[in-house]
Amino acid sequence: MDLTIDGATIPDEAGFHALIREGSGVDWYGGSLDALFDLLVAVVAPPIRLHIVNAAAARATIGARFDRIVTVIMDAVAERGTAAIALHLES
Repeated sequence: MDLTIDGATIPDEAGFHALIREGSGVDWYGGSLDALFDLLVAVVAPPIRLHIVNAAAARATIGARFDRIVTVIMDAVAERGTAAIALHLES
């Protein structure tokens, strides 16, 4: 999975999860932090490349929940390794 998300277009946390669902092709993705971790660790085959441009805009819109999203992604990176999952944040 190679997915670029423009943080300036994310209306809320549900919108972020909708982009993950669409980008992963996993229609049954639950759209929660637990589901995000499971998707990245056990469902989508590597390599997984997530690039979030305008991350500061996403943070401004979603607030502290954006920090939790990033933490969950980094937890998945720690679980699977940097060869399997890469996260690039760009302000």
